[in-house]
Amino acid sequence: MIEVLSVEMSGGFNAVAAPQEVCLDFLNRYRSRFPALYVCGNSSKILEGVRGNFTVRRGFTIHQVIEILLNAYQDTVFIEHDAILFEDCDFYTLEDFVMLLRQIGKDRTVVYFTTRRDRIFDFITTLADRYILVEAEEGGYFIADVDEEGITQRFYPKRAGQLTLEVF
Repeated sequence: MIEVLSVEMSGGFNAVAAPQEVCLDFLNRYRSRFPALYVCGNSSKILEGVRGNFTVRRGFTIHQVIEILLNAYQDTVFIEHDAILFEDCDFYTLEDFVMLLRQIGKDRTVVYFTTRRDRIFDFITTLADRYILVEAEEGGYFIADVDEEGITQRFYPKRAGQLTLEVF
């Protein structure tokens, strides 16, 4: 089980857009006996801060990332979005990538996440089983959780003096 603030995720293809501190928090709070796969591209915003039981693989092209995912055996896969991977990508390759994320998510947990949304990420989220958007607001975080049942919105308050995110 993975928690993003107070939202629990398990199974399927999940997309998460959240500030850097929230992404680090849910990655560092992830616990499992078996290592999860962490895939990133050319420039990771948070890899240096990630601690835990992860097998880290880097892909410098979208084709390399697809190859990494095709050979993945882990039950949980975290993929950090990198817009640079899609610069010379044609639509069919992008479509293959998204369909692969959906296929892997049928029997495992896939979390495709970013600290900075862009058009490609937004397109990918339209095909996710679940999309969680977290935006920093004064005093806390606004959370929009979209799945097949609809949209749930909530506010997660930051306690006074809290420097890091606490998850219950």
